[in-house]
Amino acid sequence: MPETRSTPPLVDAVTLHVTPYGDLRVLAKPNLATGVLRCLVRNPSVTGIFTLEPEFDRDTVDPATTRLKVHYGDELPAGAHTGTYRPHRPLIHGTVRLVDYSVLDARDPSPYGMRIYHRDATTGHRRARVPAAVTRHVTAVLATLATYWLQRPDLDRLRRAAARTLLRHVGLHRKLAAIAELEALIAHHRRELDEQRAQLARMYELLAEEALSGPAADGTHAAHDAA
Repeated sequence: MPETRSTPPLVDAVTLHVTPYGDLRVLAKPNLATGVLRCLVRNPSVTGIFTLEPEFDRDTVDPATTRLKVHYGDELPAGAHTGTYRPHRPLIHGTVRLVDYSVLDARDPSPYGMRIYHRDATTGHRRARVPAAVTRHVTAVLATLATYWLQRPDLDRLRRAAARTLLRHVGLHRKLAAIAELEALIAHHRRELDEQRAQLARMYELLAEEALSGPAADGTHAAHDAA
């Protein structure tokens, strides 16, 4: 378990070991209203802020999720829409500044297939993959932070707060829209069903007319033929 001491207000100062890169000093500040955990990280090779928040499926908000989204940098300033504008984005080896975010499962934070990006000055500051050595280093840090997040005593409070935040901002609107779409589809199919039933009734009526008028018509023709 990490060595921990508390410093007010609601900030945990922890030292985490990142194999094989040594110790990582972290100031972890939870926001129990939004479910976000802000981690200010410092060691000789990594400095900056990693912002951790629970990751939920698109249509199901499960407060017991172990999936984690790690944003590179602090909260977005007002009016900003991309991770490029997050302040205090992590700086690796003093040269590579990360951008965007990564998603992983805290129970099994495997680095395989994980893509880490930065803004590359040599390509007009477009987003580019970091070198393989940096990817290995960052994924080791992410795995350590994910394990720490999963072991926090306030984990359930963070996850439930994040679930409520998502429901308020996105989930309820999305679910209401899905229900409205289904209701409209059901109404359309009900109208279609009513029309099909009406057509079937007309078919039965036509067949019934033939059954009633058939013998009389045959008798009439027979009488005319005899005459």
